[in-house]
Amino acid sequence: MAACRSSGIETASAVISGERCKLVSIHAVYTGTTGTTTVSVWDNASAGSGKELARIILVGSDPTAPTHPAAALAYRNIEFDMHGVIATNGLYLTISTGSGTGAAVSVEFA
Repeated sequence: MAACRSSGIETASAVISGERCKLVSIHAVYTGTTGTTTVSVWDNASAGSGKELARIILVGSDPTAPTHPAAALAYRNIEFDMHGVIATNGLYLTISTGSGTGAAVSVEFA
């Protein structure tokens, strides 16, 4: 496999690439303790709109007082292998904290 570039760790919405590229993978780590944070990657060079290529919902929980049995299965670290999806317009990352408190995300692309 050919080498790819990385966005490095992003903790807020950001332009990842301003040109046509291949989306290789997304690595996301939940950095909060409770609530949900949504991470999306868009085929857009300047905004979180247009064609959404991937969506990751990270869930945190307080292990001492889960409000739902599924809370014990909190999604804190996720990798998406995107198999080289073509982003025609570039890549834009959105990190929406919603009821959560954040994420650290890297996007790999070629």
